[in-house]
Amino acid sequence: MQRRPVDHTVDGPVDDHVIYEKPTGLLTRFVPERFRHGAFYRWFLRLTRFLQLVSSVISLGLFSQRMYKVYRLVNSIKARRGVNGSYGAVEGILAAAVLYTLITNLFSCLKRNANPGSHKLRWLWVLLDLLFVGAFIAVAVLTRPSGGNAGPRHCYGSRHSINATNNITGTTVDRDDSCNLPWGTFILAIISTLLHAITAAFHEVKDRIQGRRARLEEEKALQSANIGHGAAVPAASNPQY
Repeated sequence: MQRRPVDHTVDGPVDDHVIYEKPTGLLTRFVPERFRHGAFYRWFLRLTRFLQLVSSVISLGLFSQRMYKVYRLVNSIKARRGVNGSYGAVEGILAAAVLYTLITNLFSCLKRNANPGSHKLRWLWVLLDLLFVGAFIAVAVLTRPSGGNAGPRHCYGSRHSINATNNITGTTVDRDDSCNLPWGTFILAIISTLLHAITAAFHEVKDRIQGRRARLEEEKALQSANIGHGAAVPAASNPQY
């Protein structure tokens, strides 16, 4: 715990001072102290947390629409129902990201801190952010345009199925008009990777303001203890005969 130095006597004026806890985050200690305790740094991290939630929600909305469309098209073409497992993996990662970012933003609003909680809990946020960095990298790989299993090149409206009638179910196969939706998920996955890397590396420094009265009472108690200890020594060194 770091404390700003305060030069004063007990009888003189006592100003409020700030006690800073040991910083958490992978790279927070390398941030200059003046910048670390500034308002820009604090609001930058809070905005990053909010953008994580926005990015996750938009990604989940886009990919859910894509998955629903693919599910309808695939099940209208073949008798065995189901879609590629990559779609389920991406959907699960995005849903977990929405839940995580929602929780962190709620805690941030309640505690007024981008990384709320105790020292151990703040390191837990670091671990979870690192996990989501890896998870969003996996989402970017699965939805990449150059051949990802859930990417935009996997369109299910081929020349054999467009506006055709399925012989098995007797339903008309619709055209796959959602091929470009994974583009949005791919781009937002890259953005989310960077956002979670930022919140894993840099944390808002917790501070606690100790007021004049508390500071004054603390110093008076220390002085009283020192005086009592000093008075007890001469009394013991001069025995009565």
